Amino acid sequence: MYLKRISLALILCVLLYCSCLPGTLPEELVLFSGRPAGRDLGGGVRLEELPDSVSASAETVVAYDEGEYEAKLSILGGLANRSVRLRVVSPKTVTAMGRLVGIKLMSRGLVIIGFADFYSGSGLEKGDIVLSVNGKAVESYHDLAAAVAGGEVELEIQREDSRLTRRIRPVVCDDGTSRLGLWVRDSAAGVGTLTFVDSENGVFGALGHGISDSDTGVRFPVRKGTVEESVVASVIKGRRGAPGEITGAFVTGAETLGTIDSNTECGVFGHVLSDMGGGEEYPVGLSGEVSVGGAEIICDVGQGRRHYEVKILRVNRLGVVTKGILLEITDPELLERTGGIIQGM
Repeated sequence: MYLKRISLALILCVLLYCSCLPGTLPEELVLFSGRPAGRDLGGGVRLEELPDSVSASAETVVAYDEGEYEAKLSILGGLANRSVRLRVVSPKTVTAMGRLVGIKLMSRGLVIIGFADFYSGSGLEKGDIVLSVNGKAVESYHDLAAAVAGGEVELEIQREDSRLTRRIRPVVCDDGTSRLGLWVRDSAAGVGTLTFVDSENGVFGALGHGISDSDTGVRFPVRKGTVEESVVASVIKGRRGAPGEITGAFVTGAETLGTIDSNTECGVFGHVLSDMGGGEEYPVGLSGEVSVGGAEIICDVGQGRRHYEVKILRVNRLGVVTKGILLEITDPELLERTGGIIQGM
């Protein structure tokens, strides 16, 4: 009886795994034309039912004709399946950077970060983004102040993926000014690491994660932004319970390096305006080509741009957009200076 109960529990666990896993699987996989890729994505998930244009062995697949195709992801030998889009593109290279840059962002709309004591409205929340007042777009605090001239106003706001409308009556303050009682943010600035430059297309990527508002956690909505020259001002060493950080300073009067077009889960991206400095060109790899073992990172922690040794401990190819690699700093010099991975690296 005891063994039957264990068997039943294992069967239920497998069924639950098979029912939940498809929701975490990718909808699209990228292959480089002419370059073999592994069929095993990990966690009992394999690439199956491939189109005729894709050659396959028991362990690898290779496609030569660029384009988009349909295939299947098989879970635990076929207990569950899911369609996936295969996108075959030509191999490319990028320049690995690893240098510190200054980042300035101007918001698309105004992020509500709090409410004044005299706020008399309802239906607004911290983290809402005010897009317009009475149908007129607002891009700065001054735009909002000018739009509130008295009488009830209509705000168009964005809350996560939804667009909402809220009406609120301003309060006339002692100085005669009409105010809504909203604390808002219209810009952000800081420093971070420039990840790569794609010289062929004149674009760059930085940070490896999105920039979120410090008070609300909302990913900052970008109207426009720039990447600027900066230098390391100090390094605060990390320790248990305190992550440490790199602090930097913008270089006054320096040429703007690039414009920022988007702020995504995977980092900020934009177009190059001027020379972003040296770096080495590397072929872009597929996630399936990342393996456990020794590797290098490139960063500037106050001693200029350098290569440092790390060890990849685990690779997760399923259900993650960012942070799919767990790594350990092994370089003695970097450990001495930072104590490990710190903010800004």
